[in-house]
Amino acid sequence: MNKNKAKSIVFVLLTIICIAVLVYSLYQGLIIYIPQKQEQHRFIELQKIVSQEFIENEPCSENADNVESRSKFSEIVKMNGDFRAWLKIKETIIDYPVLKSPEDTPEYYLHRDFDKNYSFSGTPFIGAGADENSDVFVVYAHNMNNDTMFGTLDNYTDIQWAKQHPDVEFDTLEENRVYHVFAAFKTTVGSENEFKYSEKAGNLNDDEFFALINEIRDNSITDIDDCPTQKTQILLLSTCSYHAENGRFVVAAYKIHP
Repeated sequence: MNKNKAKSIVFVLLTIICIAVLVYSLYQGLIIYIPQKQEQHRFIELQKIVSQEFIENEPCSENADNVESRSKFSEIVKMNGDFRAWLKIKETIIDYPVLKSPEDTPEYYLHRDFDKNYSFSGTPFIGAGADENSDVFVVYAHNMNNDTMFGTLDNYTDIQWAKQHPDVEFDTLEENRVYHVFAAFKTTVGSENEFKYSEKAGNLNDDEFFALINEIRDNSITDIDDCPTQKTQILLLSTCSYHAENGRFVVAAYKIHP
């Protein structure tokens, strides 16, 4: 009788522990899932504002790229003066504003939303040492498990997918730009063979530029038979990679328009 009673107590305790673990797991999931949904909803609101501004201020001339770019961002620039461009890759969820904070706080938007509130997902931002008009600049964003931010960027590890999605749209306040993806690579921060790509941001002379192109190509895991043959602007899209602790995954693209 005592043995059966002891077994019953153990069973009840194990059941309570399992339920507690389940409830805690659900709670943890909800406190992450709900804010992420809210954050993504805010980006959708911003997309609608930009789309509406474009419709209302659509230029008559087919060659009025600069007028178009300025007008469609007028409202969101009023909301946040750190806005620098809108980044989009077709057939992905990557469709976001890109911000730039002062050099003394380059990672300000790592965990802040467009409205400067705390955000687990953060907002894509241009890193230290460069801006959207530098020869080389890096845009950082989180690799979220729900595929938001740069969670789908690693699709570029698939050569066929990469070839079918070569263009990165990057519309600034002055012009609507297009960049062509020519490489994708992984590296690990602090490792012996770390590719310190972030240190390349800024303005480069011709020798430095082509040395960087060769280094990117040498490290690329995606065999895209394409690369810039003359000096142009380089955009690096950077996110975390789970191939290693402190891993990074980077997509490199060169400017083809305008």
